[in-house]
Amino acid sequence: MSYQPPGYQPGNYSPGGPAAPPYGQPPRKNRAGLIIVLMLVLLIGVLGVGGVVAYRLVSDRQTSSSPDPVSSAAPPASSPTRTLPAPQPTKIRPTPTKPPTTKPAKPAVTVADLGRRFVVQLNANNPTAAAALACESSKQLIPRLMQTYLEPPTKLTTGTPIGQQFTFVVPLSGTTKGSSVSGVLVIHQLGDEPLCVRVFQVSPR
Repeated sequence: MSYQPPGYQPGNYSPGGPAAPPYGQPPRKNRAGLIIVLMLVLLIGVLGVGGVVAYRLVSDRQTSSSPDPVSSAAPPASSPTRTLPAPQPTKIRPTPTKPPTTKPAKPAVTVADLGRRFVVQLNANNPTAAAALACESSKQLIPRLMQTYLEPPTKLTTGTPIGQQFTFVVPLSGTTKGSSVSGVLVIHQLGDEPLCVRVFQVSPR
């Protein structure tokens, strides 16, 4: 049995407050500190939930205000189209045309040249070639004159031509039929016609 001071009655308090716990019993725990700790934990939980809710609200608002990444994304830059070069006009190279080949003009036949050419045919006893050098009206006459005046072997030569504008005479000298002869060769030039042999004549010296 615990000791009780004289005059103590349960439920009665002293004028200064509740009486101290009886000796031999543990003191009562102060619950105020526990309540404060619980309130702090509750406050931290409320703040944490509020922060999460506020973060979600802000995230939803940013998501709704931000443009659609698919629609707002700039279309991918298309690869540059390769522009084919314009076809170059086909160059038509002009075919080189050869200048017309003009035969060099034969030098004008002189009287002396024609006389020597004609005598060569007489010495060769070639009436056909000699007649080709004759004028048109004398082509048949020249072969007959050759038969009349000449007989191989014949060796005639020409001298210096003499004459005027249309008629030229070329002296002849040499041998035929084994005899010495002399004579003349007549050459004409009528109008634009070339020089031609009109007639010739030889006789023994």
